[in-house]
Amino acid sequence: MRILIISHDVVGRRMAGPGIRAWHMARVLASHGTTTLVAPQPIDLSTPGFVAGDYTWGQAASLARWLSAADVVVANGFVLAAHPELASIPQPLALDLYDPVLLENLEQMRTAAPEARISQASADRQLLARQLAAGDFFLCATERQRDLYLGALMLAGRLTPALTDADPLVRTLIDVAPFGLDPTPPQQQAPALRGVLPGIGNTDPLLLWTGGLWDWLDPLTLIAALPAVRTHHPNVRLVFLAGRHPGNVPDMRVPNEARALAEAHGLLNTHVFFYEEWVPYERRADFLLEATLAVSLHRNHLETAYAAVRSRFLDHLWAGLPSLVSDGDAAAALVRAHSLGAVVPPGNSEATAEALTGLLEDAGYRAECAAHARALAPEFAWERVLTPLVQFCTNPRRTRPAQPKNGLVLQRRERLNEQQRDLIRQLETSWRLDAPAAPGPRGLAQQLVRRLLAPVFAQQRAFNAAALKLVYMLSEPPEPSDTEHNQA
Repeated sequence: MRILIISHDVVGRRMAGPGIRAWHMARVLASHGTTTLVAPQPIDLSTPGFVAGDYTWGQAASLARWLSAADVVVANGFVLAAHPELASIPQPLALDLYDPVLLENLEQMRTAAPEARISQASADRQLLARQLAAGDFFLCATERQRDLYLGALMLAGRLTPALTDADPLVRTLIDVAPFGLDPTPPQQQAPALRGVLPGIGNTDPLLLWTGGLWDWLDPLTLIAALPAVRTHHPNVRLVFLAGRHPGNVPDMRVPNEARALAEAHGLLNTHVFFYEEWVPYERRADFLLEATLAVSLHRNHLETAYAAVRSRFLDHLWAGLPSLVSDGDAAAALVRAHSLGAVVPPGNSEATAEALTGLLEDAGYRAECAAHARALAPEFAWERVLTPLVQFCTNPRRTRPAQPKNGLVLQRRERLNEQQRDLIRQLETSWRLDAPAAPGPRGLAQQLVRRLLAPVFAQQRAFNAAALKLVYMLSEPPEPSDTEHNQA
């Protein structure tokens, strides 16, 4: 079986969760077929048993040459945003939906202009609809996520009587594959923070924020809690691994907000540190093994509720670290069930300070938590969690509905409709030409000019209103003819 894996994110020495996941998919599937992994940039890692390649994001021809040599295709669902042609490939297609992009963007766009937020949410809904129609098999990261997608698949018409007769729980359509872990225990290669970053000593209690600073997470509550922790542990140190994402990811608000808050508390570069480089994947153990405990906090929102067990948290298990996490997600459930550390209410700095102080004062409990973390880690070995994907790739099948002959035409029409909606929103906000005048003498001058040009403005408003009305009329879909009904 010739297996092609398509990553939408960077795969290489410096990579984030999606790239790490694609890399390990290729490593595991290489034992079950001739496997190729492609990413939007060249992969600068040696490949153990599989072929590595690259393609140009958004250029169908650059991906077509890899598709032509595949019997089964595995892709992150986001790839369809730039490559809608995947929906029409003849090969069985497995889509990985472990990362709920729509929910992430609701948080990332929270402070954007209303028009931009509405446009992004609309685009994300359309992308999800394309994904649910295109996949023959789907992966998600938790049972809660699976319930979410089952509802969407039901609405999309994918839960048919024939499917549920053959497979009552439809695991052959969508199954759970959490983020995984390298089964090889971590080994320290070189000093990373202690004795390297000025201000962090070899015996200082070290709190480590183990992943990136994203807008849907909550480093601010952790920083706000630190002054209270200092009263009991004056030499406590907190390090954020805050390097910029190695791929094409927009800048986030939270990194600047976190630095500003640390500076406002007088903690920046004395008790709170920001490690400014993205840690190479093969060096992450050097940082983890120096920590006293690891922290991952979030705010209370939908991304949290339906997120995967984050790669940052699984690294806590791999390194045998006690964890402090916010309540409400899959990681918090694991911390409670397996006594891995402490769980605090989202956004509660007082509870966070109390939990941190308690963990730092109880070395015996930290040791128990560390032992429990190491014992749980093998449950997330990549070979184990990717079993559903291996089963699909070794016995691939087409389950998606047959696309009508005019399917590509419909896809183009969908993109055109979205462009029309964007144009209408722009016209709706700008056609009147009646912005309020500025205050003071400048405003009086503006009012005088408007009075002199009132006939011209009135004529322009009439023209703009007519243009907007025409766009409304043109955007109304015509009644389909009998011929179009028959073709569909």
